[in-house]
Amino acid sequence: MDRAKKLNISAGFSDAQAREEFFRLPRVEFLLQETNPAEAGEIGKMVMNERLEIADRFSMEVPDSRMSDAGIRKGDYVVIQRRKNYRPGDLLAVKLGDKALIRRYFPTANRIRLECATPDRQTMILDMDTPGFVILGCVVQVIREIG
Repeated sequence: MDRAKKLNISAGFSDAQAREEFFRLPRVEFLLQETNPAEAGEIGKMVMNERLEIADRFSMEVPDSRMSDAGIRKGDYVVIQRRKNYRPGDLLAVKLGDKALIRRYFPTANRIRLECATPDRQTMILDMDTPGFVILGCVVQVIREIG
């Protein structure tokens, strides 16, 4: 495909229509025919969706609505990234016993304060060596199904 070739997407439109070309973009099939007729109708060859294996990331379902004021709701999925260090205020996924939680992280001396999105909700203060307490990682993405 000749990438240097400039496509004239406003060809065939009047001057008034050409000013609105943002709203009148041609379908990708027509662009493909103009650039390389041999590949017309084979959009799949242009789209790559390779599966990536990322060892330091995983996803989990959000177990409660305590972070809804931060835009994270029960039933959403979050992508968690493991890191060596976490900054105050980071949204972390933690495990406490058999429960997984999403909370805002604030370290203080030898303890950790885990807060919900709103101050009127439960705040937890834990020692680093609290039995059953593990930091799983930092929330880097929220995925929500709509509908």
